[in-house]
Amino acid sequence: MLPGSQTVYVQTGPITTMSIPLSGNIQNNPLPDILQHLRHSKATGTLTVRSGDIVKSIYIKSGQIVFAASTDVNDRLGEILVTCCNLSRENLEQALHLYKKNVGLKKLGSILVENGHVSPKDLFSGLKTQVKGIIYSLFLWGEGEYSFEERLPSDVIQLRIDIQELISEIIQRIKRET
Repeated sequence: MLPGSQTVYVQTGPITTMSIPLSGNIQNNPLPDILQHLRHSKATGTLTVRSGDIVKSIYIKSGQIVFAASTDVNDRLGEILVTCCNLSRENLEQALHLYKKNVGLKKLGSILVENGHVSPKDLFSGLKTQVKGIIYSLFLWGEGEYSFEERLPSDVIQLRIDIQELISEIIQRIKRET
């Protein structure tokens, strides 16, 4: 092990443990094992996974997923709200214009709710769909580098998604789609 590197442990069964570094490759250290360890250790911080130009982050507080973010255009909240929450393309474009005009001082979701384009309930539903979609897509990645930092951004939205339930949902979704 390199000087200054840390190791975390994942419980894979009743007796067996294996060490997983706080950074590495998801080919060597599967994402479900990393997430399970973070849940069991009640970790707080940001798990970032990179593959090529795409960066996806999972925000964890006290072992629970609270949010996720992505640079992938397929993971954008506006597109998800158009698909699942009856947001019109025109209203999305208006909100994006206001978002850019405000130089990111307000989040897109806040602008959509304030202007009556989506309800707070639809926004919450869209955010959960977005987070689950980002994490699901990470399970499909065959390669990528990950790192875990013990800090959260101050402006992270906290949704609270149970890791155990999410992993089960993702496994079922993968089985259905294959």
